[in-house]
Amino acid sequence: MQGLENRIAVELEEASAGARRALSEELNQAMRRLRQCASTEEVASWLVDSSVPAFCGQAALFEVMDAEVRGVRGRGFEIGAPQPFVGLAVPLRHAPALAHAAREGDTVVAIGSAGEVSSEILAALGQAPGSKVYLFPVAIQDKTVAILYAVSDGRQAVGVAALELLTQAAASAAQLLGTETPAAVRSAPEDVTAPLAEDLLPEKLIAIEGIDMQAHARRPATNLEREAFAAKARWFAQVEVARMRLFHRAALERGRVERNIYSELKEPIDAARRTYSQDFLAVSPAIADYLDKELIGLAHDDANLLGPEYPGSLV
Repeated sequence: MQGLENRIAVELEEASAGARRALSEELNQAMRRLRQCASTEEVASWLVDSSVPAFCGQAALFEVMDAEVRGVRGRGFEIGAPQPFVGLAVPLRHAPALAHAAREGDTVVAIGSAGEVSSEILAALGQAPGSKVYLFPVAIQDKTVAILYAVSDGRQAVGVAALELLTQAAASAAQLLGTETPAAVRSAPEDVTAPLAEDLLPEKLIAIEGIDMQAHARRPATNLEREAFAAKARWFAQVEVARMRLFHRAALERGRVERNIYSELKEPIDAARRTYSQDFLAVSPAIADYLDKELIGLAHDDANLLGPEYPGSLV
């Protein structure tokens, strides 16, 4: 993760001020849209649609299944001629570049030729041979489950670091949504109406300013629901702190040196704390403050580096 953050930081530093703002906002918007995904299918669509046209000219997603890849979704290609792309099954032995990406779990840059990506894929995408192809594995628990296939169309260069961040975020979201949770939990991840702590009686609810805690007191949750909700809270905390590392690198370094990170990153930290309170603590007051734990990690596990003004844990 640290290497990825450094690569994105380099891309941001090399871009103009306007381009930096645009890149930062594109990634921020993409992450907000990801939080609305209610199924792994929606995550797959999100990954392709967030890639084009912001970070590449053309993109396609392949599912990796045993010894083959299957077409899931594409954008920017002349898909459908001369053969359909969605559902296309290609043995990995016919596509050595995709096989290497799936096996190693690392980004691969290859030539879009029949010998590297297969004639079947080129035909289904309507892609002329010879273009440079970028392959980004989507890995869950060290197993590649999908590959994002990205190409520059001559107008939009491939943003390698940004696409690596998107694929990592997609993997985390897919892992969470892939948990066998009740349909009610999967269908409304951002508008939870059932409480996720046991025995949430009104007198037991904690008070959070600006939030109607009584609205969340309805029924106890199952262990599975609680585990899924806790995983979602951890993922939110990890993504928010990763964004602070990526987009506020200079301020973070100043804060560490001055032992006052909160003062330098007050705006993004406060925004993340408000969202965590609204989306997680208001639903399950018994949940841990994973955001606080990630922020302490941001301070090299030294809470004193957050500074004397840091409000501390939300719970």
